[in-house]
Amino acid sequence: MLRGRQRARASRIAAMAASTPPIAIRCECGEGHSVPYGDRLTCESCGRVWDTTQIPPDEYARRNRQMNRFRLEILAFAVILLVVFVPLVLFVSGSYVFLGIIVGMAWMFLYMPFWRRRVRRAAANAPRWELHPER
Repeated sequence: MLRGRQRARASRIAAMAASTPPIAIRCECGEGHSVPYGDRLTCESCGRVWDTTQIPPDEYARRNRQMNRFRLEILAFAVILLVVFVPLVLFVSGSYVFLGIIVGMAWMFLYMPFWRRRVRRAAANAPRWELHPER
């Protein structure tokens, strides 16, 4: 039976595992696995048991918040473009379609490469956790 802090930590881990990408684990035997945060993995080849809760929850959550912020940034910019240009095209003049296309292309070819570099840099500088097998 879980009490107080243990229950809070378990519920935090369960909530985080439901909304996060899997963790890549490379076993010492050479096998590669993908496991959700909070799960345990038993390697089929060698029988080692890996526990992803060895990763500090706050560091993992910070990393996921950063990646979600990058995704939200792109989504927000696209929504702003739609909110601006759809009413212009519908209510003012259909010729704004061409301006919208030019702005969309500029966003795609000027801003997106910069954004991709930022995301790749953040992924490269992300913390790497050294998990130790239990058995």
